[in-house]
Amino acid sequence: MRPDPFPGFLLSAQPCRPTSRGHLRLASPDPLAAPAIVPNSLATEADIRAMLAGTRFLRRLAAAPALAAVIAEELKPGPQAQSDEALLADIRARASSVFHPVGTCRMGPDPARDVVGPDLKVHGVQGLRVIDASIFPCVTSGNTNAPAIMVGEKGADLVLRDARCQ
Repeated sequence: MRPDPFPGFLLSAQPCRPTSRGHLRLASPDPLAAPAIVPNSLATEADIRAMLAGTRFLRRLAAAPALAAVIAEELKPGPQAQSDEALLADIRARASSVFHPVGTCRMGPDPARDVVGPDLKVHGVQGLRVIDASIFPCVTSGNTNAPAIMVGEKGADLVLRDARCQ
């Protein structure tokens, strides 16, 4: 680790409901090979507008008297980056997601669009359930830990219920 040789802090923005959607696919017939993951961040105009608005808001926040009094200078993207194009270039160069990928086995009622139903059973596959964060139909606005635990608890209840009924 190489910390900066000066004091500082970071301001950042991240849309809570991104509209860009990535995908994953098998990268190889080898079942042990990692999948190809394509996050596809900032693919929609809505996400780009949100990030630009967030960046401009953070600059206004930093200019407020309480923060301006402790800020010597903006390091990145730097005061020279003023246009939407310059700001977007910086966002694309330095931004990363704070989201945990979810939704690869989306839950929903439509077998043509969704992988699992509300009972967490895979549409069209007998005896298979998916019980993890991959069933989330959309990205959560917070950490995925509590919702993933909830899905695990619900899934365990469903498995136990079905076992009792057999």
